Amino acid sequence: MKNFTLIIICFAFTLMSFAQDENIKSKFSYGLNLAVGGATLENNKVGLLNGNVFAIRFNVDYDFSDNEKTKLLSGVEIVEFNSSFFNGTDQSRLKNEYLQIPLRLVQRVSLDNEQKFNLVTSIGAYGNFLLRSKINDLSNEVDTKSGGVNFGVGISFGTDYEITSNTRVNILFDIMNETSSISKNGFRQKQKDIYLLGIGFMTRF
Repeated sequence: MKNFTLIIICFAFTLMSFAQDENIKSKFSYGLNLAVGGATLENNKVGLLNGNVFAIRFNVDYDFSDNEKTKLLSGVEIVEFNSSFFNGTDQSRLKNEYLQIPLRLVQRVSLDNEQKFNLVTSIGAYGNFLLRSKINDLSNEVDTKSGGVNFGVGISFGTDYEITSNTRVNILFDIMNETSSISKNGFRQKQKDIYLLGIGFMTRF
């Protein structure tokens, strides 16, 4: 995932959001969120690894009411886990890339009289597909052949602020855990204690 590509994606979505007609009140919204954090990976070949996590999230939600207080959210999310470890002879690095499909129930509570500043909480689950998994050291690269699906659960909380009647920016903190392991070609992997801090926006279609 290249930084330049991320900048272009963010810029494009931001332009689209501010170009919306403020009189449009669709019950559907879309958004982009970039998040960073950490997690622990259980890998049966290398043990427990602490690593860094980076996520790009494109989400779509449906508003159950006109005031945007209760929503159902899904979408497509790309998550990358990186960790360095000593394999007994030299330094190695493990990199996993996942495709996640979330399903979350989102609740918003106004914190001011104008209802522009809100507390946001959510709870839900996600399907997790391992796109690519590689272990690199000084002499070679081990491809675990990727593939495999598992599931996880998570909660989040944070705030959002209304820029226009159709567009909001948000800051969210996520706590997630995978409930099962991904097994492929003798490798068994599972992430736990996933903590992510993200910033992004949502805008109506």
